Parts: sequence; structure tokens; C-alpha cells
Amino acid sequence: MTAPDTLNGRLSAWTHGLDFDRLPARVAHETRLRILDITGAMLGGRDTALAGQVRAAVFAQGGADTPVVGFGGRTGAAHAALLQGTMACVLEYDDTHVATGLHPGSPVVAAALAAGQRAGVSGRALIAAVAVGNETACRLGLVAPGTFHKVGLHPTGVLGVFGAGYAAARLAGLEPRRTAAALGLCGSFSSGIMASWEDGSAAKSLHAGWAAASAIQAVQLAGCGVSGPGAVYEGRFGFFRAHVQAPGQDFDWEAAGAQLGERWELLNIAPRAYPCGHYIQPFIDAALRIAGERRITARDVAQIECLAADYMIPLICEPAQEKIRPATSWHARYSLPFCVAQCLLDGRFDKYSLAEAQLGDGSYTGLAAKVVCREDPRASDRGKWSGEVIVSLRTGERLRHRIEHMRGTPANPMSEQELIDKFLHNTSGVLHPDQAGRIVERILDLQEAQDVRTVFEPLCADAP
Repeated sequence: MTAPDTLNGRLSAWTHGLDFDRLPARVAHETRLRILDITGAMLGGRDTALAGQVRAAVFAQGGADTPVVGFGGRTGAAHAALLQGTMACVLEYDDTHVATGLHPGSPVVAAALAAGQRAGVSGRALIAAVAVGNETACRLGLVAPGTFHKVGLHPTGVLGVFGAGYAAARLAGLEPRRTAAALGLCGSFSSGIMASWEDGSAAKSLHAGWAAASAIQAVQLAGCGVSGPGAVYEGRFGFFRAHVQAPGQDFDWEAAGAQLGERWELLNIAPRAYPCGHYIQPFIDAALRIAGERRITARDVAQIECLAADYMIPLICEPAQEKIRPATSWHARYSLPFCVAQCLLDGRFDKYSLAEAQLGDGSYTGLAAKVVCREDPRASDRGKWSGEVIVSLRTGERLRHRIEHMRGTPANPMSEQELIDKFLHNTSGVLHPDQAGRIVERILDLQEAQDVRTVFEPLCADAP
């Protein structure tokens, strides 16, 4: 198949031809909020040990032409994308496309900021690039939703490179034929296994950054004439048939390419209200509601039941002993028992939660050991994420709360002010409050910027 006859060819032509002026007002506004949210997540993750380690690695490799959010100095564009994407997801505070479990914002924004700052593009160009990147990543996830986790692949790792690739290709000014070549290369660069879920190691937190860096490299190679397979998605040896090998698997190609520019899947991206695995989010809200109504100690509790969808349980509840005593802070962010215990005891859950020192604290581990995860027969709809927490006290009293729709989803959205507050919280200790407030205003007015470096360069400096 030649590129124009493929899904990649159609997506490449669409992403190339979509001007900012053709974005619906709501899409442009939501994209600015996505940029604000992911930039805040980057700054929130800046001072983690992993961000420091990745920073040391990328700044040691030279190629200094691109600034990095959160740090002074410059590095190569791909290296900048790797570091920015890692910072965006290290605290699990980025966004989620509910139907696919993909976190599109971290790889797409990381790549777009690297490419956009390197080239000095306008705010309108950056918004349009992030919009097409998020849209294509989500739509590609809909070709085979719910399949990647089952075979040990992380959707953000394996799909994020494509959204980041379309965004980066647009900012690099590639015409459709070379964009298609770049995305063909992205298919070979796609990667991300879920082995880190077993031991809490750092590899998973690199997935968004690696996807962003791979996209930058693919675009640079295609720009110099390197070819990539046109039928990278639907070909006999294409991405989907290679990664989803279930017998009789149906692929919904229509979901990826139909009504482009008319139906916007990116409007179903949900920002995360809390820094933990997306499946755990509704349980955090439920547990905090209970903690806000009643002061609870570990001694008061006989048992805690968490009712979760069957497909969530293997990721956030099992194996039980690993979830009760997570090995690392990141490991704890995918432990429903530990996160719920922290909420009930602390009455809060933010970027300071799940510190390494708390992982062996008997108060938290003792209460986490009382958590029982059960299948929720009412949670079969993958289009929404619900969660219910039932706390049985030794007195015989039961405290319960259910969240039917995860906060951040269209049915239970976070307001613009809540997202601003999240940004201000993430930048606390990193930016002066007055500076943080000015950055919020500039990103929300990003379409007015002639050069995005005037908006983001104030963030590209070391801590005072």
C-alpha cells in the first residue's frame, strides 16, 4: 500500500492540513488546559530522584540547542523530550484517555515543547500540534482498546510515540509524505513493557519520555529522507497485528480515521486529580470523603472493602503482598490498598504523599493489610471508571462512599480553576507564587504568543 492509501497516510494528510483557525473553540481551550496541566506535572516531578538521574544522563550527551522545562542549560531536542516526558509522568499526575488507558498528554506535550522551543514556533502552532497529537494518539488507541495491558504492554509507551510523532512532524514542517515516513519509523521505535509493575523500578516512568524522544528522532530521520513503512498500522506485519496477537482479534480502523476534525476524541481526555494510577483515582475521592467525615485510626478499622472493575484488579490489587508493602514510591502509586490507607490516615493525597519513608511505616502497611478488593458487578463499562470504598469499623458501623464517574471525565469534569489550583500546587517549592500565576495567564493566552519561548523560557532555569 502506498502511504495515501493507508491509515497513516490519511492521518498524516489531516495533521498536516489542520490549521489553528480550524480548531473548534472548545478544542483549542481544552488543549491549552492540557498544556498547562502537563507543564505543571513536569514541574511537580522535577525534584524527584529519577528526574535528577535522567537530567544527569541527557546533559552529559551534548547537542545543546533545546531548553528544558524545569532546568537551566540546553541539550538535544530528543534528550529534552525524554527528560520532560519523564518528569510529566514520574508522579503519575498526567492525564488519561479513559477508553484506552493511554496517557497522551505527557509524550505529546513533551515532544511538542522540545520541538516548538527549538524552532521558536508561535503559540497557535504549538496548540494545533498538541491537539493533533492528542487526537491521533487517542484514536489509535480505539483501534484495539483494552488489549495492550492484557499482553504486558503499556499503552502510553507503545502508542504515545505516534501522537508525539504527528505533533513533532507538524512543528518540523514536514509535508504529508515525509510525515507518513516519520510515523512509519515510529512503529519500529514503539516500546514499553509492564515489567516495572512487578518491582516498582523506574523503567515505566521513562515510557512517556522515551516515546517523545523517539518521535523527535523519527521526525529528524524522515526529514533527511529516511523511509518508513506506509502501512505501519494495518499492514500484515504492522503495529497492531504485531502487538495484539489474540486469535480472531477485530481491529476498529474506522475509530481511528472517521470524522477527523468533526468528532474530537481528545475531549475525552481526563486530567488526574491525584498523583497515582488512573484506576485508583475514584477510590481516592471516596476514601477522602470518608476521612473528611470521620477521623479514623488504624485501630478503629476491622476491614476495608474496595469494589473495583474486574479488569482493574490485577493491576492495582494483586499480588496482595506487593500492594501492602510496595517497594518504591512509584510502586505505591499503583497500589490501591496503600493509597486508600494513606488517604484514610492523612486525610489528603497530593504530590507529597507516598514518600519513601512512609512505605515501611506500620501504620500505613497495617491498614493496607485490611483492604480487600472485590469485583464490582456494576463497573463493567470501560467508558467510565467508578470506585466504592466501604470501611467496617470495630464498633460494627460501616462507612461507605461510591464515585460513579472518575473526577476529570466529561461526566464529572475538573473545572478550569481546579486545574489552575493543581498547577499552583505542582509548582509550589519550584516557582514563586507570583511567577506561577503569570505562567498560568500566559499559557491560557498561548494563542497570542508569537514565539513560545517567551512563555516557557522562564520555566527553563535551575531552582534558585
